[in-house]
Amino acid sequence: MCLCKKRTFFLLLTVFFCLLSPLSAYERVPVVLDARGIELHTSFYCFNDFSEGKKIAEELFHVRRYDELARGKRERMIPVPLGTRVGYYDYAIFCYGAEFWLFENKNGFLWGRGTLLDSPRNQ
Repeated sequence: MCLCKKRTFFLLLTVFFCLLSPLSAYERVPVVLDARGIELHTSFYCFNDFSEGKKIAEELFHVRRYDELARGKRERMIPVPLGTRVGYYDYAIFCYGAEFWLFENKNGFLWGRGTLLDSPRNQ
């Protein structure tokens, strides 16, 4: 096999595997929040497709009331954390201890609604 054919074969093989590999529909973004003078190191699970949020809520956090939470009115909570990729997405999930929050990114703020989990999430 000539060198040109080998290069073409490996290029096609690489493209094929890249197309087959599943792309994650969400991103886990590390964030540092200021909680009344104390730095809280946590992660936001950011996504654009609302149904992906339901999968995250059910599979990672065992939240079964996602639809109820999503339908409710959200309040302006915090500015989008600067220097993070949270602002690149339409929605984010934040879970800390027994708190579970669903946020919508609009107008430079995270608008959210939260609930308490049945048991605290392991940190």
